[in-house]
Amino acid sequence: MTRSIFANIAATLSLTTAAFALPPFQLNEADLARLAAEAPSALRAKIETVADKPLPSPGGDPRNYVSYARYYWPNPDQPDGLPFVSRDGQHNHEQVARGDRHRIGRFCENVARLAAAWHLRRDEAAARRAGEWLRAWFVTPATRMNPHLDYAQVRLGHHGNRGNASGVLDSRDLALVVDALRLLDDAPALTTPEREAVRTWFGEFLNWLETAPTARAERAAKNNHGSWFFAQAIPIARFAGRDDLARQLCEEAKILIAHQIRPDGAQPDEIRRVDGLGYSRFNLEAHAVIARHAAAYGIDLWNYVAPNGASLRVALEFLRPYNAAPEKWPHSQREKLPAGFLDALLREAGLLEPSRS
Repeated sequence: MTRSIFANIAATLSLTTAAFALPPFQLNEADLARLAAEAPSALRAKIETVADKPLPSPGGDPRNYVSYARYYWPNPDQPDGLPFVSRDGQHNHEQVARGDRHRIGRFCENVARLAAAWHLRRDEAAARRAGEWLRAWFVTPATRMNPHLDYAQVRLGHHGNRGNASGVLDSRDLALVVDALRLLDDAPALTTPEREAVRTWFGEFLNWLETAPTARAERAAKNNHGSWFFAQAIPIARFAGRDDLARQLCEEAKILIAHQIRPDGAQPDEIRRVDGLGYSRFNLEAHAVIARHAAAYGIDLWNYVAPNGASLRVALEFLRPYNAAPEKWPHSQREKLPAGFLDALLREAGLLEPSRS
């Protein structure tokens, strides 16, 4: 299973994001320095937006974000291959490459690198380049992404080739962009009107997350999809000035813990996947993001115990025996995981000494 950019970076950095009215979030400067060290490549990277996709958008507007379900393949029993069929754990890289998933990933990754360079080194070139990326994605009329995911995770031949609920997972990296925007708050990246335009874009996208049927279905999902809905909706709500909604979502996330985790710490909906160990970690990475934001509202999710006895800590302890030897995982795990794959989460939960590498 491929981890998101946000999961890779945020789990390592132990970000604690806060709304603009609250104190700035805390960052691990050593890890942030590693991001900043990658800023030269971000400076050289060509800016790409959703408008650069090679194929027409199913909705006709090139500014629509479009992606294709990675585990769906042409139906071998039909001459036209439709409708596509599911093969869990088997990536259809060719089909995915026809959409925008890699573009939004590169955007989020490069903006984070450039923002880190500004934060640590006051690198004006990096800040200005970050501004160019942000303008292209959120401000410039010809390239600005429409603030919805109506065509995310299209399964060809299904639902009129519109997106589905799992497509909401594609935008989880935008939470990292929200963090980058905070780092760039005093940078020569965006003008005041442009900053307001960006904030307006996130407000419109938040409205889509609250009202679109696919987004509402993802919010109700009981597996990692539901977790990642909260992990992006909460920071976006805070950035958009909706602390009421952010706090509500932090409280609502407690229900996920009870639904997803058994008293012994197992996560049945993740374990049943082809990459059950990786997905178990992936889900807890989302919960870690949620917990960081909840802490700003005085909500301690790391120490929360659900009525059924489930908790984030007991879920980590369930996985901990396989941290040093992932190959001993007794269930399916096709993608190879490195030893120590759980270290960042264990450290954040206070279950691993900070000095351990």
